[in-house]
Amino acid sequence: MATVTYQCPCCGAPLAYGAQSGKLECASCGNSYELDALEAMSESQEAGSIHFDMPTETFDAGETAQMQAYICQGCGAELMTEETTTATECPYCGSPTILPERIEGGVKPEKVIPFTVTKEQAQKLFEDYFKGKKLMPNVFLNTRNRIAEMRKLYVPYWLFDCTAGGSAVYDAQKKYTRREGEWEVTYTEHYLVRRAGMMGFEGIPVDGSVKLDNKITESLEPYDMSAAVPFAPAVLAGAMADHADVDSADCEERARQRVETSMEQALRSTVSGYTAVMPRSRSFHTEEGKVTPVLMPVWLITTEKEGVTYTFAINGQTGKLTCDVPADVKKSWLWGGGTFALVFALACAAFGFMGALEGGMVMIAAVLALVAALVVYGALRGQLKQAASVHGAGNYVIRDSFKLYARHDHYLHTTQTRRRIEQNNRK
Repeated sequence: MATVTYQCPCCGAPLAYGAQSGKLECASCGNSYELDALEAMSESQEAGSIHFDMPTETFDAGETAQMQAYICQGCGAELMTEETTTATECPYCGSPTILPERIEGGVKPEKVIPFTVTKEQAQKLFEDYFKGKKLMPNVFLNTRNRIAEMRKLYVPYWLFDCTAGGSAVYDAQKKYTRREGEWEVTYTEHYLVRRAGMMGFEGIPVDGSVKLDNKITESLEPYDMSAAVPFAPAVLAGAMADHADVDSADCEERARQRVETSMEQALRSTVSGYTAVMPRSRSFHTEEGKVTPVLMPVWLITTEKEGVTYTFAINGQTGKLTCDVPADVKKSWLWGGGTFALVFALACAAFGFMGALEGGMVMIAAVLALVAALVVYGALRGQLKQAASVHGAGNYVIRDSFKLYARHDHYLHTTQTRRRIEQNNRK
């Protein structure tokens, strides 16, 4: 199988794409080369002809569908990759290799965001992550956290652009209370509220890899697409790359969900002045939809603890980190329970000092303590930077694109409830 490799014409060392220079750079001798020049050089090279004897035990049909072989032109080793791999690095000689056959038959990416976070920076982000995390399981604190595997990977994404329109209907209420003689009367005005509008979205990313959980890739957002360069095989040099094994049609549902969430939030934000608002119905549609295939840079790091493998992912452009490390259950209860007990005791002491420690005030103290405990637990859990789904697409709304074209508040009727006011007869 023919491959394309990029090696320094001066010293023969592997070349890697430099995001700042836009050239292929040699870490050994310091020279850099234009992509066009090296592409022209590689076109004139003849494909390698070294072959290895196949073992007598062959792959079955299921294994063959998941594995592919290629020959490294740098050292001649015959290696295997997953069927979706389009670029890789030889583990023997370190030569970055592009696999053109992996690209054939798939949708060609239009753009690539180059790596700006170096391997050393990614390693430091991983090492620094474990510092100061109150809810970190002890297994990560008592022993050194060694990297089991570290991959520089270009992840396939589909970027969705569209203009979304929609409408929402709400049941709304306005409440006010008056005293009428010996009665306290609460009036509730009922309204039917309708909003309709349009909003533009650009570049909503959905990863096209089966192997990566959407929670991980969505937690790494956003990327700055203004730094993207046109796709060229040379840009992938020095990194691994996969082509999409989930097509855009299958990813469309996730993009649609995020568009609808943002549209609903935008419409709801225009409903104000009511005591209560409850959704009744909604309807959304999209126009001028477009899908763009791109490759995004991700550092994938795994570490093993007590037989369990944990995954860390780092945005190769911004350095944003996410992981699947869980919060320690015992520590969570200790921090939450300790905060509750402390705040409850302080609140009761304060109410007692004011001479107001009665049944109702004890309940208020408990509510304050519960709120404080939840806030502390939420803040400490947030330190773990756990991967989580992003439900909306707010980062991808085109600026000033939201237009409201229907705004109706229909008064329906008024209901009332009465409560007799108890009179305190004192002698």
